[in-house]
Amino acid sequence: MTPLVLSLALVACSESEFDPRNPARGPGSAAGDGSAVSTGEFVGGTDALPAALPVEPPQGSAVPDCGAECLTFCDAQNLENPVHQGLCTSLWGVGLEPQPIYANEACRRLFVDVVGRFPTRGEVNRSCAGKSWDEVVNALLDSEAFVEGNQRWWADKFLYNTRALSIERIYDMDALVGKLYRGQVAYDHFAAIASAHPVLTRRHDTAGDRAEALFHLFMGRPPLGSERSDLARLYALWTNGYYDHPTLGMRLSDAYIRYRCVDDEGQIDPNSRGECTSILYGYNELILSPDVRADGEDGQMWSGLLRADEWEKLQIPGRLLARQQAFWETAVDQVIQRYLGYDLGTMVPEVRQALVRHLLRYNGDIRAVHHAILTSVAYLQTARGLTDTDHRWTFGPLKQVDAEVWLDSIKHTLDYDLSRCDHRISDPRDLLNADSISAIALLESSDWEMRDDGEDVRRDYSDLARNLGGCPANEVGGRFKIVSILTTATQLNFVNQVCDPAGARGDGAAIEGLLPPDVHPDAAVTPALAQSILEHQIERFYGRPMTDDERAMATTHGDTCERALCRAAEFARPSCFALLSSSEMLFY
Repeated sequence: MTPLVLSLALVACSESEFDPRNPARGPGSAAGDGSAVSTGEFVGGTDALPAALPVEPPQGSAVPDCGAECLTFCDAQNLENPVHQGLCTSLWGVGLEPQPIYANEACRRLFVDVVGRFPTRGEVNRSCAGKSWDEVVNALLDSEAFVEGNQRWWADKFLYNTRALSIERIYDMDALVGKLYRGQVAYDHFAAIASAHPVLTRRHDTAGDRAEALFHLFMGRPPLGSERSDLARLYALWTNGYYDHPTLGMRLSDAYIRYRCVDDEGQIDPNSRGECTSILYGYNELILSPDVRADGEDGQMWSGLLRADEWEKLQIPGRLLARQQAFWETAVDQVIQRYLGYDLGTMVPEVRQALVRHLLRYNGDIRAVHHAILTSVAYLQTARGLTDTDHRWTFGPLKQVDAEVWLDSIKHTLDYDLSRCDHRISDPRDLLNADSISAIALLESSDWEMRDDGEDVRRDYSDLARNLGGCPANEVGGRFKIVSILTTATQLNFVNQVCDPAGARGDGAAIEGLLPPDVHPDAAVTPALAQSILEHQIERFYGRPMTDDERAMATTHGDTCERALCRAAEFARPSCFALLSSSEMLFY
């Protein structure tokens, strides 16, 4: 590196500027000026739902046929929610009725999807009872939990890995995602920045790989051969390299610019300029001219030295895709899939079209789509019970929770001593081995928790989560969900550790959390006390009241326990094991 370029690099990463509590460096930091993309006051959350048109509903899997009467009926409803607008001609207008959800079940589902864990009965009452559903959804969409959950979702999409990517770039993209879900950056602007962000360009080896990754992220499919090769020309300037961080004392992976399609004087080369030009979406040339920032014989430049106007020019790939209808359709399809667990946009294309119009109405504020789906009848249906039809939108979603949801629910509900992992830092050992005060300070300000001896981070949470598909290191693959002998054994072993049903370990959850407040652990169990203990745990773990069947079961076991002279603790710990290992803690 030339002395001038070296001095520029040192200035860019100088210790006076580097803040281990906020190490973000990159194009995302400059995005958004703090103003809102939209008002954030989204319509559609207070629709009055109609009764189904009194006609013979379609049977089996037959495609509903909305005739003139159906269309007239739906037009007359004046529905504001785009999901309802699109769904009417395949639901109420053809004589089909949805299955309304119970309030407790709805609140529990929303907590998992937005907050990232199951609520207790007390939280259900405080957050949902006595409020309109629109108020409940808006309050949670305004929470930091909503932002953090979406940051983790995009971390999975981008495959954050601190050995493949600079930690500064990861933090920068994470901050950009935060701006997106606070309504400070429009979705098409976000995609443009992401298309030229080192988190994407450095994560993949070739120009074609980068083009393909962009298609997967924002078009929901692999590119055709012509699309891949054409878009790859706009990624021809990117290459992979490393830089030495003077404050962290680490060598970090990062993206570099190699000057292509220019001659020895740095002018556009007419013989090779086509290699840097996309023609599939109009004529789009992407060529940068080298200057003193270019280093050595290769003429490469570290991306950390790019100017704002150069970053903007490099974002052409994302802006080109954002002009396509399929780009916006993919944006809403991804939100549909996350909340409903099935592809409603393909089954009922009118829903997808209405949501795209809704998103554009709010200037690309992606929160509008989240609000529309979370307040829609498609979301607010129960998955319990049989239906008279095979149409998927006539009953609610049933999904498997992520590993972090399950662990965080247990940790929160029982105040159980369990650490966390940080989606931005895949392997904290790299920071620990850096022998730098700033590296340790960065780690301590993250979600990783240091051990008492200060020699390493706590790995109780991450080791368990990674066995269950969560907290991915993203070295090769990412997150996974599976029900298998291995995962079931892992879950049962952890629940056994937490609940300590035999009362022999002594390191389980505090017994006070498993018993009602006024019950002593040594109290003699009676059928009435057994009911009280089980009701307390169901309300804490499941966030709902106890059913009649559960009450009868508690009475039966309480009677058996009374004759065996059981203590309250001896009843509460096996009860905890039974509840936490049930399917209701794994699916919602």
